[in-house]
Amino acid sequence: MSRKPKSDWRAVHGNAKKYGALVVLENARDRGLSPAASPAEPGRPERDDAGRFLPGNAWSRMAKYRAGPTGVLAKLEAGADPSWRASRRGGRRAGGHRIQELTRMHGGELSSAVCRLVMSACSLSADAEYLRARAAADNAPDLLRIAATLDAGARQSERDAWEMAVREAEARSKASPTDVHAAIERAFAPPKAAS
Repeated sequence: MSRKPKSDWRAVHGNAKKYGALVVLENARDRGLSPAASPAEPGRPERDDAGRFLPGNAWSRMAKYRAGPTGVLAKLEAGADPSWRASRRGGRRAGGHRIQELTRMHGGELSSAVCRLVMSACSLSADAEYLRARAAADNAPDLLRIAATLDAGARQSERDAWEMAVREAEARSKASPTDVHAAIERAFAPPKAAS
């Protein structure tokens, strides 16, 4: 009477049988999936020909993951102290201006890492300003200490952003010619016919 092996314990085959193994442990996932009886209809396209997201794409339906004005953090911040929110808006505005300044000073381009450091510095500075005002209103010297620590972090983040922007501008000037547009046109121009 032969017994059929369990689905995960198959009879030995190949080299395993040659070298004396009794069973081979295999997982159903290792065997692969059988082909579908009929191919599924392709889903609705997520992007248009230019690569922009179309209305009703999967990410627009997942609003809680968005980072923009209707994302999770924005909803959390909406319940915060109005004076803190005003301070944070001022910090964001200052960050945008500082990014523009650094962009002009360092050759017209900044990486996202530099921009992130600038925005972090401005957010820390805005939080420090709020805590200083709150400490004055509540007569809380502990908040002044925290504000000073946040300010120190903001200054360090600003220094890091400046240093990174300088290094990136230097690397760009060494790696690419001064007239980038002319270099691109030369690279992609059709070959000239020999006369």
